[in-house]
This record gives sequence, structure tokens and C-alpha cells, in this order.
Amino acid sequence: MAGDVASAFRNISIHSNSVYLFAGHIEEDDVIVIELAAPFGWTESPGFYEIAGGALVYVHGSHTTDVFPDGIFNYHWVDDHIKVVADVGTACDDANRSLRYAMVAVMGADAINAKKFTDWNTRQRVLGLVFDSEAETVSMPMEKIPKARGIVAVAFAASSLSRKVYRLLMESLQHVATCIRAARPFLQRLRQRESHLHRFQRVPVTPDMQQDLLWWWRVLHTPHLNGVSLEYFNELPAPDITVEMDASDYGLCALDVSSQAAFSYRFTADERELIAAFKEGAPNGFDINFRELLSCAFAVHAWGRRWGCSVGHHGRPRHVMFRIDNTSAVAWQNKLASRNLRAQVIIRLISWWETSFQLRFSASHVAGTDNERADPAPVQTPAPDSPLTHPMRPNSHH
Repeated sequence: MAGDVASAFRNISIHSNSVYLFAGHIEEDDVIVIELAAPFGWTESPGFYEIAGGALVYVHGSHTTDVFPDGIFNYHWVDDHIKVVADVGTACDDANRSLRYAMVAVMGADAINAKKFTDWNTRQRVLGLVFDSEAETVSMPMEKIPKARGIVAVAFAASSLSRKVYRLLMESLQHVATCIRAARPFLQRLRQRESHLHRFQRVPVTPDMQQDLLWWWRVLHTPHLNGVSLEYFNELPAPDITVEMDASDYGLCALDVSSQAAFSYRFTADERELIAAFKEGAPNGFDINFRELLSCAFAVHAWGRRWGCSVGHHGRPRHVMFRIDNTSAVAWQNKLASRNLRAQVIIRLISWWETSFQLRFSASHVAGTDNERADPAPVQTPAPDSPLTHPMRPNSHH
């Protein structure tokens, strides 16, 4: 259930130290006007309101029942109050009455905005997102998807964007990315000009931006991508699968601990030349951070389909955690972003596999190891008779 305070800011008086900021003079009528309530849109209005809003939340949260021995749960954002209650006995009615009582007790009889009080429902729109307690998902409202498609289409067809249109594009895509994780890697290149905008500056639509907008167009036309499991929305659950991985100047290896499966990949001569050139200062992006991330991609290529085969069509994605001894690679995977152009491609590929196989990837740093940039001492290549020495090739068997 959602509840709302009527004319929230009109219930809050401005401190005497700030009243002078909201006075005006109408010369024609020789009238002085002084605003005594926190005006909507003023930067500090939410702060003033939060004093009374906090009191409302305290009164409401202090009510206890057999179902709520520790008080009633209440999420609030400024004047919006969201209730999540188990439908047990009179619990829903008790929470409803408690919220209304707190509003009246703190702000008066006119504080209840009856039109904004919703019915109890397992599917509720809250703060611009749709929460479904039965499907256990958070998704983007379907009516917003055509709007996002239109914004993407306009941007793709333009040669340049005004600051206003560019910001509208970013706001729309960021909202989409909240519920469509596979879209997040395609935000990075689009946002590169965001911090350098000036008032009358136009943003040129580059070929790279157009490629990313095409991906967004595809994402927005794939309805089943819309939605994040509630279990993953705030914090990640314990991993279902843990994969240990490492990289060196000579190759990659990974170990699927739960399945006792392993592979190694030996770099080709061309790839070793790229590594050597990078160490000599060539900006080719083939650094240790990229190679560690590459090992994640190889692991998903080898085992991703097997990991996802046990997930039902609408089941919770399986959580796969990569254990990496490189903090930069961990950050790249978790943030789905990197300045390394090679890594950007890998991140996008991993993200798309994640959706295709109904998985959820995360990365953690191996405790006691702090490898950030420079290559460590080369990892010893396994002996020829070791199972890890079989190079991972497109036609190899695992």
C-alpha cells in the first residue's frame, strides 16, 4: 500500500531566519507578500519537511501488534509512505490505521491525501517502479518503454543533441538500466560527454554512440529483459556457484569449485606479442586487468549454458561469483564499466550472456592479494600432463 501527505510542504512553516528569502512586493497594489510555508521547489524544502516527516515516521513505527512486535515497517521518501505487510489477520488494516493516525497526529486532520492512498495489492507502483511480491521482481512500467524507444530513435537519427535533449536521453536510459541490467554496459560511452556540458553546447552523435543506441533499441524491444529479482535488487544472496580464476603473461585458467571442472587457455603468439608491447608502453589495453576479466568471459563461454540450464523460465537467476586476485578487474565486472576499450567489449558480452543464461554475475577480490595495475611475477604454467594445460579453443571439449 502507498500513502501520501496532502499538500505536504504547506504543513511546514519556514524558520524565521529564512522567511525573508520568500518575500515579494507587488508595486501596482503596493502589497507585500510573505511566504510562511516551505514552497515546493525550494532546495531546502525537503529538509524542512523531513523534520515533521521524521516525527510522523517515528509515531507510525512505534505502533506494535502481535504481527509487528518491533513496530510497523515504513519506507518513506519525502511525503510518500510505502507499506509492505504480510497478509496475516488484521495486519493490513492495522498498518493502514496506524499511518493515518500518525499523519493526523503530527500534521492535522487535513494531512491525509485520500486520493493518493492505494489499495493493498501484491503488485504496486512505487517511486516510478513496479514491485511484484508474487513474481518477486522489480520492473519498469510498460507504458514508459515506448517513450524510451522514441527518445532513442530521435537521438539515433540526429547528428547532434542539445544539452536538454541529451540530458533527457540520459535520464530515460538510466531509469531503464535500473530494471534491465543487460543495458547498463551500453551507458558508458553515451555518458562520456555528460561532465563537459555547457549551456549552449551541442553533443555530436558519434558512430560509437549510434552503435550503443542500436543496442538500446534492441533491449527496449526485448520485453522479457525487463525486471530484476527482488532477491538481487538490494544486496546479493550467497553465490550458487563460485569460480576461481587467474591470468598471467602466458594464459588463463579457471576452476568451477562446485562442479570440480577446470580449464586453461594458452595465449597465442600474437596475444603474447600484444602483452609484450603493452609492457613496453604501447596503449593496446592488453594489461593484466583485461586478462583477468577475459578469464571470466572464457569461463562463461565454457560453462554458462550448463549453469543456467537448471533455472526455470521465470525462476530466480543463479548467482555466479568470480574470485579474482585483481581489484581493478573486480571493479570493472561489478560496475559493468571500464575505460579500457577491450574490457568494454568483454563486459558487454558477459552482460548479454548473463541475461541469455538467466544468471547473475558478481566478482570478489581474493583475500590477502592486492594486485591493481602492474603484472605480478608470472604465474607458473601448468605442467604438460596437467588437465589445466589443454588450451580452450572453439572446438575443444570440457
